[in-house]
Amino acid sequence: MKRIKRLDSPKIVYIIFLTILILEIAGASFSAGFATSPEQRDAAISNIFLGFLGIMLFSLPWIIESRFKVDIPNYLEVIVLFFLFSAIILGNIHGFLESVKGYDKFLHTLSGIIISVIAYEMIHSYNLSKADEVKLSPGLLSIFAFCFSITLLVVWEFYEFSVDTIAYNINNETARNMQRYQWVNDSLIYPQPYGLMDTMLDLIVGSIGAAIVSFIGWRILLRKQLKQARKEMVES
Repeated sequence: MKRIKRLDSPKIVYIIFLTILILEIAGASFSAGFATSPEQRDAAISNIFLGFLGIMLFSLPWIIESRFKVDIPNYLEVIVLFFLFSAIILGNIHGFLESVKGYDKFLHTLSGIIISVIAYEMIHSYNLSKADEVKLSPGLLSIFAFCFSITLLVVWEFYEFSVDTIAYNINNETARNMQRYQWVNDSLIYPQPYGLMDTMLDLIVGSIGAAIVSFIGWRILLRKQLKQARKEMVES
């Protein structure tokens, strides 16, 4: 009974989100076919692309598990699926990133946390498969988790920059504005364009999330290590 429950938890979430994505693609296809303006058609085509991207990303945990024979914990699969749903469907397709204040920064903070947790799970699995003399220490593991998270956050900013640049070169009146370069900066403490401020804030809040997880993970692993050392001393 436990095995059925363990297998079904992420799959149910996956099926629900996959169904929503298919409906979004169907709706966007209909909108693109009957668009009354170039803006409506471009938005619909963008949503179709995001829908297929979402299907690919939602399937990624199972691809990784089957291809690399890695057992991803159920809780982590569910968290990743909900994050992708929040970012792709709510954030991009339904425009929460622009219409809901602070939603963008919330997602970047959350991404820093989730990526760090994934890094910890990866190295924890590695440590379990190795002898004690080749295991990474809690400090090195924390540094790896933090750097791994920062690297992926930077790669995402590369993606946003590339999409905005390509869209602008196709049509300089594009509505694509992932790095918010079209927004006016009315800040009194930051003098440069809003796009640069948005990018840096995304990286900063993501780094804070990654740093929190890395610090907490370091403390937990260090405590376990000390507890194990005391236990071995008592037994010897």
